Amino acid sequence: MTIAAAFDTHRFIQSLIKSGFTVQQAETLDYEQVDLLNSSLATTQDLDALRTSTSHDLDTHRLSLEAKLEEHRSANARDLDTLRLSLEAKLEEHRLSQDAKIDTLRLSLESKIEEQSHAFDTKLAEQNHNLETLRLALESKLEEQSHAFDAKLAEQNHNLDTLRLAQDAKIEELRLAHDAKIDALRLSLEAKLEEQTRAIAENRSSTAKEFAALRLAHDAKLEELRLAHDAKLQSAKYDIIKWIYPALIAMSGITIAILKLLE
Repeated sequence: MTIAAAFDTHRFIQSLIKSGFTVQQAETLDYEQVDLLNSSLATTQDLDALRTSTSHDLDTHRLSLEAKLEEHRSANARDLDTLRLSLEAKLEEHRLSQDAKIDTLRLSLESKIEEQSHAFDTKLAEQNHNLETLRLALESKLEEQSHAFDAKLAEQNHNLDTLRLAQDAKIEELRLAHDAKIDALRLSLEAKLEEQTRAIAENRSSTAKEFAALRLAHDAKLEELRLAHDAKLQSAKYDIIKWIYPALIAMSGITIAILKLLE
């Protein structure tokens, strides 16, 4: 290749020397630069020829690439269609498989739910039966306790009535005995009074003062007997209350215990 424009070697060497190169170094570098330019640079004709060749090669390569791209595009389109159909088939197969699994799972769950429902109904019926049996047993026990309470209450009432009748009989006996004693004492006093009256009548020498003293003694004796009679009646009433009160307390305790059992 020939260089179209002259390379100023003198100016290049002078510039190198000014930069610190020796003359020999500057000349050597200039020689190498000129040789490089002569072997590597292209002329305008070279560039035009290269451009024409490159354009033709580029067109050829572009057409080849377009043909390959079209072929590749067609192949990709066929592959995509095949892949799409394969994917659709696999999706349909997977959907059918999932539907079958879902149906199987649904049937299994329905079977388990039905089984658990039957078991629950059986357990509920058993519990209802147990509750009914327990209710009947409790009602029977309450009825039995109620009869026992009624019998015990009737027995307590009978005992209280018997005790009351015995106390009434005792009081009546005491009253009759007291009345008999009072009557006997009254008759005795009347007899003595009659005797004393006869004695007074016989002995007219007795003074009125002695007769009055005798009357006072008689009245005092009668008052003493009345007070003794009232004391005995009060003691008898106290004994009756003392006998009846524990029986009433026992009866109240039994009643409270039965009421607690019935709660």
